[in-house]
Amino acid sequence: MVFSKATGYGIKALAYLARQTDLRLCGLNEIASSEKIPPEYLRKLLAELRRHRIVQSVKGVHGGYLLAQDPQNITLWEVFRVLDHDPYLDECILCLSRDENHSCPFCGEWKRIRDDLVVILKNKTIADFATKTAAN
Repeated sequence: MVFSKATGYGIKALAYLARQTDLRLCGLNEIASSEKIPPEYLRKLLAELRRHRIVQSVKGVHGGYLLAQDPQNITLWEVFRVLDHDPYLDECILCLSRDENHSCPFCGEWKRIRDDLVVILKNKTIADFATKTAAN
């Protein structure tokens, strides 16, 4: 698996916030329930996204979360870099080596695949993902 569960959940939560056209605050349990994300796990992800100024939060009874930036300006690469354990995809997904000259027959191919994937992630935004998931 290339993406961690954290990255997938983070993208889903951000897409949910992006689909809220009235810019209202969304509660943690609302997001978790809608996107089928364990609430305690989501709390940690949103805290990390808040720390990186991708989301904002307001505490209190009427508090919640909202995007800190326009969803057109939040790339999937940015979310991936914040939430994934190996954001630069340095480890070969087959042998887990970080050495491109390793004897694994897949390491060289992985570098090419990785570079192509990074380009895609840098060119796709939360807005793109939110629009696509809203249509389904």
